[in-house]
Amino acid sequence: MSSHRKPPIHNTPSVGIIMPCYNMGEYIGESIESLKNQTFKDFIVIVADDASTDKKTSKILKELSLPPNISIVYEKKNLGLSGIRNKYMRLFDTKYVFSFDPDDVLQPDFLEKCVAYMEKHPEKAAVATWLDRFGVESGISKLSEQLATLPSMLITNNYLGSCLLRKEVFVQVGGYDTAKVVYGAEDYDFWLSTLEKGWSLGVIPEPLFRYRRLSTSSSSQSAKPEKAVKWRRYIVEKHVSLYREYLVDVIVGFEKRASDAHVGYLETRYQLDRLSKDYETLHSYVEDDLLPQLRRHEVTIQKLNRFSPKHYVHVIRKKISGK
Repeated sequence: MSSHRKPPIHNTPSVGIIMPCYNMGEYIGESIESLKNQTFKDFIVIVADDASTDKKTSKILKELSLPPNISIVYEKKNLGLSGIRNKYMRLFDTKYVFSFDPDDVLQPDFLEKCVAYMEKHPEKAAVATWLDRFGVESGISKLSEQLATLPSMLITNNYLGSCLLRKEVFVQVGGYDTAKVVYGAEDYDFWLSTLEKGWSLGVIPEPLFRYRRLSTSSSSQSAKPEKAVKWRRYIVEKHVSLYREYLVDVIVGFEKRASDAHVGYLETRYQLDRLSKDYETLHSYVEDDLLPQLRRHEVTIQKLNRFSPKHYVHVIRKKISGK
């Protein structure tokens, strides 16, 4: 391993932050700026380039202007997300550790409020905040502390990987699972192990964490059905004692999720049928010479399905004419 600057790992800071980076240089500048702007200053950061293959990321990392508490290290061999976290979290001699992805952004008071919360709640293993999603989707995800408990967490992951974590919990759990089958669900596995140790998880009900949604993110990849079945089986077998203890709750919980999904499917089909009928009705209000252009704006039509057919025509005419 070669380093851009020797990592300043010592026992002075309260928080040690690891930022695993693999081919994500285009976003990292914004992420690091959000760290520089933190109102809480007692932390160190290691940006670990996990053997990135694109030259753009290497170039961006070498050109970054960094303060003394932020360092960059370069791995010769790809260790994966769990491998990078384990390696550097073990090195930190800090009370808290935090894994921060290079495409996300923190509000200026994120660390200040998270550290204050953890100091006030010694029974909590970690604290997360509400999410401000941006990228391929946007909105506020309001995490619930009540749902980040057993047995709810055995049914689905109701917590985050990007949160302030007690270093002692990381040590007790033994770090993150590095098995390939659990890629994208390593946080879920880690939190089940944490709850199994008797710890609880905290939530600050403020959107202090800006989460960039990418179509290629590990969470998106783990959601694919063929992958989800494999990691779900792996996690159930690994935590089988927990699943046995809460067997009835888990079965009922999965039944409810399946029922809710079926209702959602029926509602979607109803909306699609309605759109199809609205589109057919619209044709009778439009002259033949506008039909080819109209078909190119089917997405706009679908978004406007709550209006009358005559209003469709007005909007489409306006869109086509550019006025």
